[in-house]
Amino acid sequence: MHLETERLILRPFTWDDFGVCYRIAADEGTTRYLYWWGNAGATPEGDANRFLERAVGGWEKNPLMAREYALVLKETGAVIGDGSIEDFGNGEGEIGWILLPEYRGKGYVTEMGKELLRYGFEELKLQKIIANCDARNENSWRVMERLMMQRSSIAYAVRPVKGQDGFPGDELTYAITREQYEGWREAEEIAKGPCEFRGFMDLPDLTDGELRLICHKKSPEDPVTKYVPAYFFYMTVGSEVVGTCDVRIGYGPGLYVGGNIGYDVNEAYRGRGYAGRACQLLKTVLKYHKMKTAIITNSVTNHASCRVCEKLGLVKLREMDVPMNNPMYAQGYRRVNIFKMEVE
Repeated sequence: MHLETERLILRPFTWDDFGVCYRIAADEGTTRYLYWWGNAGATPEGDANRFLERAVGGWEKNPLMAREYALVLKETGAVIGDGSIEDFGNGEGEIGWILLPEYRGKGYVTEMGKELLRYGFEELKLQKIIANCDARNENSWRVMERLMMQRSSIAYAVRPVKGQDGFPGDELTYAITREQYEGWREAEEIAKGPCEFRGFMDLPDLTDGELRLICHKKSPEDPVTKYVPAYFFYMTVGSEVVGTCDVRIGYGPGLYVGGNIGYDVNEAYRGRGYAGRACQLLKTVLKYHKMKTAIITNSVTNHASCRVCEKLGLVKLREMDVPMNNPMYAQGYRRVNIFKMEVE
């Protein structure tokens, strides 16, 4: 019944937690965005009692569907908030959270959320998990995005009128599927591999005797967009530019979908194996930065690019939907193949 993260213990609520629940209910800044806390006519004491009746009682039901956890800080033993996961009984579930103000901004909710997703997908065997929040509660939906959940819908004017706004709030729904969750877990494992960037390399002559790669741009890391360092090349044969390619140094969820290597062969020169040969030449750059694995992705409708990866003997890890907050989504990509290339 207990769950655990690096800094937190998640345990069932008891009536001894009334004080924490009262503090949550009495804080207007917290209840402002909560659906059934702090509504007209409610008192902090009444809200705390009502919450604990549901939270404690939920653990006594059979089958057990709704799990409300007290978030306990390992370092001090303090209860700092609430985390929940509910099984709807149809393969879908919902997670949620509340945190006391003084503990916000420290990553506790994201840490807890990852554990709730793990529990939901790996132990409850859910196929989809959602989370809801008031659209004005940016801190909450930012957590959902850090959990790699995707905004799936918005319901207008359904949240209670609270505070000084004087109008009901819109409700955002975020979701993540089992497929997406497994993909992000895989991305985390790949990111544990070696990678070193201490500056751009002095490039050698990258050629296989016919095809030559000429670097025309080196792009540094961008902490705002979270783009990693990258090299951009022209593919040339003799004096002709036959296409372009690039290689990105690093790992992460964005690169799991976008890939470390990209290529585009001009239409007049396709069918000659230039894309695959460019990938082989780019291994020199990857090796310099100590990378042993590279990801190459392509749209599921791009059969020619898929054949390039197959001819290279790459391992297809999976197909995956492109997240709406990934730049590729704005470019029209919806679902991609994900291939893994061994550098050594």
